[in-house]
Amino acid sequence: MEDLQIAKKIRQIRLQNKLTLEQVAKLTGFTKSYLSMVESGKKSPPIATLSKIASALNVDIAAFFEHKKPEDQIILVRKGEGKKVVRDGNVFGYRYESIAPTKRHKKMEPFIVTHIYQTKKLGRFDHEGEELFYVLEGSIKFYYGDKEYLLKEGDCLYFDSNIPHRGESVGKKPAKVLVVICPSL
Repeated sequence: MEDLQIAKKIRQIRLQNKLTLEQVAKLTGFTKSYLSMVESGKKSPPIATLSKIASALNVDIAAFFEHKKPEDQIILVRKGEGKKVVRDGNVFGYRYESIAPTKRHKKMEPFIVTHIYQTKKLGRFDHEGEELFYVLEGSIKFYYGDKEYLLKEGDCLYFDSNIPHRGESVGKKPAKVLVVICPSL
């Protein structure tokens, strides 16, 4: 259900900005048909894709998760109150939860990402800005450019996110990671 709300919000913002799917496709590098499937809720985009779409629409990624609330100086999100963004079993092998979805005009995007299974055959993601990747539980094999890192609980990476990258769970249990994306300003 949350995926469909995000899809509607993306379309709403695109139309408010008086942009066509073709224009957004040129700005993001995605095809018009892919963007149409995202807007119709037929595709659940990963974080990197949402980040590129947000940049093309000149909004914070949080705009896709917003519910009408007044702006606050501080946002408290209690355990379990984050916004689930992608359901279990998606094609990318992970689900993620926005842990500060109601804060507007933020300079960083924090998520809890649960890597459900290995995704060796899938591609890598790149987007403008920087990213922090902190392993909360389990183990992750992290690919960055032509390098691989084995990360365990408590390990942290801080990197330029314009280099193709992705993580995958290693072991029998899912791995949980705090990811903070800081788009280029």
